[in-house]
Amino acid sequence: MRFSFLTASILCAPLIVCAAPTCSNTPAYTAADILVRDVLIIGGGATGTYAGVRLQDQNKSVAIVEMTDKLGGHVDTLIDPISHLPIDYGVQAFFDNPSTRLFFNRFNVPLMNVSTSAFPSTVADFKTGYIMPSSDVDTTVPNLSRYLAATAQFTGLAQGAYDLGNPVPADLYLPFGDFVTKYNLTDVLQTAWVFAHGVGNLMKAPTLYVLQNFGQAQVLGLSAGYLVPATAGGNQEVYDKAAALLGQNVLFSTKVVMSLRTDSGSLVLVKTPTGNKVIKAKKVLVTIPPTMANLAGFDLSPAEKAAFTQWTDVPYFVGVLNDTGLPNLTSFYNIDLTDAPTYLPADKFVWRLETTGVAGYQTVKVVGEPDSTKAKKMVTDAVAKVGQNYGVTGASTTFAAWEQHTNLGLSVSPSAIKDGFYANLSALQGQKGTYWTGNAWCSDYSPLLWGFTENKILPSLLK
Repeated sequence: MRFSFLTASILCAPLIVCAAPTCSNTPAYTAADILVRDVLIIGGGATGTYAGVRLQDQNKSVAIVEMTDKLGGHVDTLIDPISHLPIDYGVQAFFDNPSTRLFFNRFNVPLMNVSTSAFPSTVADFKTGYIMPSSDVDTTVPNLSRYLAATAQFTGLAQGAYDLGNPVPADLYLPFGDFVTKYNLTDVLQTAWVFAHGVGNLMKAPTLYVLQNFGQAQVLGLSAGYLVPATAGGNQEVYDKAAALLGQNVLFSTKVVMSLRTDSGSLVLVKTPTGNKVIKAKKVLVTIPPTMANLAGFDLSPAEKAAFTQWTDVPYFVGVLNDTGLPNLTSFYNIDLTDAPTYLPADKFVWRLETTGVAGYQTVKVVGEPDSTKAKKMVTDAVAKVGQNYGVTGASTTFAAWEQHTNLGLSVSPSAIKDGFYANLSALQGQKGTYWTGNAWCSDYSPLLWGFTENKILPSLLK
């Protein structure tokens, strides 16, 4: 009975939306409003776009439901209107691995190698404005062999997946500060923080989440080098080309209203800018962060609800600054001189003011502050404090771009990790004809997400 009722509800959705008295006097959907696809993909970020292209290239029909007006998710590229140069302030570089080259080569987007920044940098306490003397700053990358040895035991994390094993190793739900002490890894803290600052308080975060941001893949990436597109469109260009390829199979500015998912197929009602549509799909792939808010229109099972109600995340804003008055083409790195001996900012902080090589601009990231207005004030306060060293008075910093990366780093409690949360999460794959990928299932680095999707998820969708 539930199946019949929900099917009727979806196909007679104007009854629900418009509160018409009966289904009989509600106009039926036309053929143009009912899409039949092999796979429905929820989310057109890095992972959803990759999956859509790979499936379509292998003769599967797809529809991608994307709530914004572009593909790429957190890629975030601003084009300077004067120089026309790209400023990538979300995703900034990619591992040099087969998944990266496969995706960019598909669209003939050339890549070039990058290593450390060629621009000058300054280390400062953003709370006070105090600048560390260059003689006190060690900019060399430490020897990471001991760190690799300590983390090599977690083979299931090597490519970013949450394959923790059973039982879960106690080190993974240990606070990272305790893990550092246990394995004598103090010398890698500053480097780890560069990669894993998004966890918030690095020393208190469970080791699992630090390793997912700075684990074996990231350490090996340091030695292999990173790749960026050698194009005028920055990182966004490959996603714009993917959108052109996928064409009308992408439903922009669209969200799920209601779903009925079964092992034999799914019906999903979506709201588009031109009205509601019904998508009939053999399988569903969800690539968005699986929070209860994001999945409000879904017919979630008890097991799905039990998992998705446990998430917490650390707020994260990204932006591009102009007119700071600070030295041009220079990066500023934040430390907290009151937090000896690590000197790592914790909880709520501005991570960096960083040049990307475009004159007049610096990118910025704010961690831990959920309120956008307060996060912006943290930025302008940091600029003012550091600017005192350069005679900057009355500078009016402007935000050329500003975005919130919601649910960037989903996490659960140490006790949940210990009790097998990720094994239970993995068990959801394939239930109700639905598969899952994205940052809840794999380290939130595009090449790792693409590899996870390619190797763990696509084989089931291609059957």
